[in-house]
Amino acid sequence: MNGLKRETIQGQPLHVGDREIVPEAEVWSFQAKQIGLQENGASGGGAWWSWSRPTALIERGPDGERRVRINDVNLQFEIVLLVVAIVLPALLTIFTHWANRSSD
Repeated sequence: MNGLKRETIQGQPLHVGDREIVPEAEVWSFQAKQIGLQENGASGGGAWWSWSRPTALIERGPDGERRVRINDVNLQFEIVLLVVAIVLPALLTIFTHWANRSSD
């Protein structure tokens, strides 16, 4: 399959007493395949990328099922760093340009 794909995958259940705990993750993947036909055979190549993050722990027990959401603090921190890396140089460029105009 070529293209972008998103899946929610459940891991191996862990049994703790009379309870079962199942980890859950969201997986994004991209796959691109190429094939070329030549006189003496076929050749090919492609690319594959995958990214995953934990989303929840599912607890199943005699009282029923409970889903505990996982707050991915690392992802939130990475997003903040990315925004700062984009916004800060733009602001510095604007202020430098403004300061150069003001001094003329």
